[in-house]
Amino acid sequence: MKEVKGAAYYMKLGVVVNPFAGRGVDEKLVRSVVEKLGEAVLAGEEELGERYVNAKPVKIQRSYSGKDTTQLVKAMDGKVDAIVVFGGDGTASDAASAMPETPLLCIGTGTTNAGWLITPPEFNPERLKVVEVDALLLKETGKLAFNDIAAGNTILTTMEDRIAHVDAERFMKGEKVPCTPKKFRAKVTIDEKTIEGVFGNVFVNLTSESFLGKGTAGGTAISTFVGFPAVVGCVSHPIVVADYTKEDLRKVEPIETVTLSLDYGEEAVIECDTVISADGNPQLKGRATISVIEKAVRVIKIKEDI
Repeated sequence: MKEVKGAAYYMKLGVVVNPFAGRGVDEKLVRSVVEKLGEAVLAGEEELGERYVNAKPVKIQRSYSGKDTTQLVKAMDGKVDAIVVFGGDGTASDAASAMPETPLLCIGTGTTNAGWLITPPEFNPERLKVVEVDALLLKETGKLAFNDIAAGNTILTTMEDRIAHVDAERFMKGEKVPCTPKKFRAKVTIDEKTIEGVFGNVFVNLTSESFLGKGTAGGTAISTFVGFPAVVGCVSHPIVVADYTKEDLRKVEPIETVTLSLDYGEEAVIECDTVISADGNPQLKGRATISVIEKAVRVIKIKEDI
């Protein structure tokens, strides 16, 4: 894993912008990030990057979906020193789904920006480092995820400058329609082990030392402690921390979570009657096959955050 040198090091950059992420794009932010690292030599055409930096535009067949980001990263791969991606967690995972050799620097401009791929824009170039990270692979669509692959009828997005639940299935059609999270029936299988029932959330997460704690932390922490790279959790109620209050939590308690550990080389199969999303982006409905890809992508992170 090599270091990214500081301001004295001139980097040729590719720039990819998702103009629809979160509350939109801050042109000054894009320019300030690029200027700290070097010079943009390639950028997505028009609002996908060219509008914000003076660089050669990269043209693609537009789909007006996350596939545009994936296409642009593939087109820039190997032609620059780093690809800077401006967007939210979903945009970052769209970029990573290209599985480029060129490292990605993902700057959060989305709704939550909570993912591990995201680097804050106020970084010090002297404190950056390239690291290789695992990913979850949604086999049916080829989509990578780094926060979670989750089943549920809603996703979080920005509406009128506020974070809101919207209908996941209608979001896939380009519509933002407010919606209330609902329980659904699901079955999860890994090897010969199965969890089946009615749940509020079903998620697959990469494990992290941040889960480690006392025994009361539950199955997720145990999976992490013994070395599994991922874990599947089936939760009895719809739980999204971003919009819960103490009063909300009291109304639904007690909350039960049942888990299965997912190892390299294994597949988790989720069968459900709702939508399956990857890093907050709806992908399909009904069935998903998920595995862990070791060292799937190279990303630029702040050393202290690694």
